[in-house]
Amino acid sequence: MSKSYFEKAMKTTVTIIYGMLMLIGFNNVAQSEEILEPHGYSNILEAIEIDKTSNIESAKKYIELLEKDYEKLNTDQKELFTLFKGHALALEGKFDESTQQLEELIRNSKNETLVTRAHALVANIYLFSGNYEQAYQHASDAIEGLESMDSHPWHKYAALQNLTSLFRQSGMTNTAIGYARQMLKVVSQNKHPLQLCGSYFELADLELSIKSVDMARIHSEEAMLHCNEANDPIYYTLALDLQTKLMAQANKSDKALELLKEHYPVVKSVDYKTMTNVFEIRLASTYLELKDFSNAQTIAELAYQRAEELNDKVRLMELSKILASVYSETGELKKAVEYYRQYIDLEKEIDIMTNKRKMAYYMVSRRK
Repeated sequence: MSKSYFEKAMKTTVTIIYGMLMLIGFNNVAQSEEILEPHGYSNILEAIEIDKTSNIESAKKYIELLEKDYEKLNTDQKELFTLFKGHALALEGKFDESTQQLEELIRNSKNETLVTRAHALVANIYLFSGNYEQAYQHASDAIEGLESMDSHPWHKYAALQNLTSLFRQSGMTNTAIGYARQMLKVVSQNKHPLQLCGSYFELADLELSIKSVDMARIHSEEAMLHCNEANDPIYYTLALDLQTKLMAQANKSDKALELLKEHYPVVKSVDYKTMTNVFEIRLASTYLELKDFSNAQTIAELAYQRAEELNDKVRLMELSKILASVYSETGELKKAVEYYRQYIDLEKEIDIMTNKRKMAYYMVSRRK
């Protein structure tokens, strides 16, 4: 991709982020208070569907609005609201409350499509909180329900996205790629920019992880195109991170650094800690590749603190390796050894965690 494309995309993204936060996050919610009729509730639920990961603050305001009028919702609206509320609670780290709501929806709902979505979502929450057997049991139930889902353009996409995420986090990359390809096939029919953005990004990132660089590059460029069109700052940033990884592999770290530095203030302004952490790791790694050890150390230490707050072992492992390299290059060997040992310990811990996840998956699979 040309530099001019990125410059144009970057300017667009700045406008997008502030525009979404100010206009969608506040004006639309205020307007919604004036249209709270049955179709008005449906419109708000549609807005939450789109905003729940792309504009978390906006989705939160909509959820608060519907919570006040919960008794006025019809059964389908109440169940969809419960699904979104469970998702929002998980994002806040309230895993027990989230799983409780989603499990209740699964038990009580007669809507097979929403039950399948709930299974796929709660599977990810259980996986993240270390309840592996529950995670794969729900994933298995979600997989069984995929074929019976209705034709609503968001439902199957959301379920496949959660299954892709689950198997990616489990270290089962080939299985994750299979669901990512299914997801892309589903969204290619509807052609919603946000769905195409998410699908191409997931597939490209997985392909890069198995060294399928040419396909990753093709799908990454598609992701950038659709994420820009979708006005989605979070996925756009993740797609940009993927692009800079590919640039580094092509020995274009200087161009990657240019993009990362320009985009960093925008990323921080969105205030989504996980996304910021991912971006800071890429920035620190690029500084390291270019032998700018001072900036690499500054960014990596900041990112390390953020990863500790998030208790994200994978990011801590990546940052330990970066800091070990930085301190080795700057002659602070004691610190280099300390971080390298930490990297080895975290790598072993993550390998053990991955093996436990795989074992739980196979145990659940044998029960079927």
